[in-house]
Amino acid sequence: MGRKTTAITLTSEEREYLKSQTRSRTIQAQTVCRARILLLKAEGVAIDVIADKVGINRCSIMLCLKKFKEGGVENALLDAPGRGRNAEITDDEKAWIINIACQKPVELGYSAEVWTRALLTKHINKVAEESGHIRLSTISQSKVRTILEEADIKPNKIKYYCRKRDPDFDQKMHNVLLVYKHLSMQFDEDGQLLPFAKDGQIVHVLSYDEKPGIQATANTYEDLPPDENYKTFSRDYEYKRLGTISLLA
Repeated sequence: MGRKTTAITLTSEEREYLKSQTRSRTIQAQTVCRARILLLKAEGVAIDVIADKVGINRCSIMLCLKKFKEGGVENALLDAPGRGRNAEITDDEKAWIINIACQKPVELGYSAEVWTRALLTKHINKVAEESGHIRLSTISQSKVRTILEEADIKPNKIKYYCRKRDPDFDQKMHNVLLVYKHLSMQFDEDGQLLPFAKDGQIVHVLSYDEKPGIQATANTYEDLPPDENYKTFSRDYEYKRLGTISLLA
């Protein structure tokens, strides 16, 4: 009876990441080879069979699996910078990743307004080599997530704030609320609306509002990127109205 083969365990996220590595045409062949080894072993394929499929010797496969058990997917795919040392992401590389995360995807040519972890990782993989960070061309989503969590940055979220820009805002708000209050008092006993009057003269009040269903708005200020004090993108509550309006008299 032959030896029982043991499969390694991969998360669905790790599987998708490894599959993307095997399809890539821009990363090193040995990285593609190692990704295939991990995927095959996750299916419970024996080492000898993997050797035939991938075209490398048993020792290389066993070394790849050993590195996976010691440090996960990243450790298995990347060569350690020195004997006896695991491949680590440097502070400069982490800073480069965080800098990208603090930019909006739309600024880099994507249609998305904020990053998803998958899109951010895909972009990092795409531009890492040309930016001088070759090792990051194979970084996984889970590692990117860990780096962002350590920096307490959440580039996939937007929080709102309110910037007070009109020193007379409180008085103007008071006047508007008075109009609504007066209106509620301007009905006779039969429920008929009585006209506003001041010094014997009828006062006409006009109220403008957006036409329902055709809302078109724009930000009054540019969104603020995450920083050491704020985890997410920040957006002003106030906005410009670009749509049509209804005139109520």
